[in-house]
Amino acid sequence: MPTSAETATTGATRAWSSRMAALNAGYQRLLAQDPTRRSPRIEDLLQTSMPADWSVPNEIEILLSPMVTGADLDMELDHALLKAAELDVPALGDLGKRREGLARDAEKQALLARLLRDIHLRYAARQSERIERRRAAGRLARLGFLLAGGLVAILVGPGLATGDSQQVLAQYNLALTTAFGVLGAYLSRLLAFQNGAARLSVDDLENGYAWHVLLLRLMVGGLSALVVYFVIAGRLIGGELLPQPSGAGGGFGRLWQDYGADGYSGPTPGFAKLIVWCFLAGFSERFLPDSLSALEARGKA
Repeated sequence: MPTSAETATTGATRAWSSRMAALNAGYQRLLAQDPTRRSPRIEDLLQTSMPADWSVPNEIEILLSPMVTGADLDMELDHALLKAAELDVPALGDLGKRREGLARDAEKQALLARLLRDIHLRYAARQSERIERRRAAGRLARLGFLLAGGLVAILVGPGLATGDSQQVLAQYNLALTTAFGVLGAYLSRLLAFQNGAARLSVDDLENGYAWHVLLLRLMVGGLSALVVYFVIAGRLIGGELLPQPSGAGGGFGRLWQDYGADGYSGPTPGFAKLIVWCFLAGFSERFLPDSLSALEARGKA
């Protein structure tokens, strides 16, 4: 069974061969109309046997543009404008306006050549974007597996070693809440990628999803969760939705409890709230700055 890479290569080769065959047919049709249009350069390029080198059919297409005249030229121009609109070519508005005032074939041919160059550049940009999106998705996937493994290690590892998961949770609750802040930061980047990757340029993908940028975002999320932990533990903010520290020196009290005779156990409501708020601190880049600004305003009042 062929691999995905082999399938993609075969598909690209087939598309390249099909495009070359169509250009050859178009060239032969033009020669049948006027044999004086023969172009040695086009004929040399049509003999190219290197598949998937898209610079070859692109050059042939541009070389053919001065050979097209009359109604065929108008049809080719209309087709190129539609393709440019489909690919969202940046200069499409100006090129479309120029099309309306052209009457001579030479002017239309020049415009067609310009449109074709812009379309080829846009195709190349889209290919680069696909490659960079695939790389960014791979980085996010690997990072997600690493974070999931680290979280399981914090939750399960020490408990297996000591045999007392409740004591371990009480001992490592600060590390756990910080880990959920990191997880919140990761999820924010993952959702941003999923919802906006198709609209991101190569520069956006490289600048927003490089390893150092992702790790920096996770660090910010973890530190934000750590600060929020101490803000809540210090009772600087409160409310029904926030966990309440219990007793002097008791921290957040019991973090795990049994819920019934069937042996089910889980986090206490206070600990669950703490986890959610630390996760939110990592997820939202504005949560901690806004909270600190509110505390600063209260301190000055």
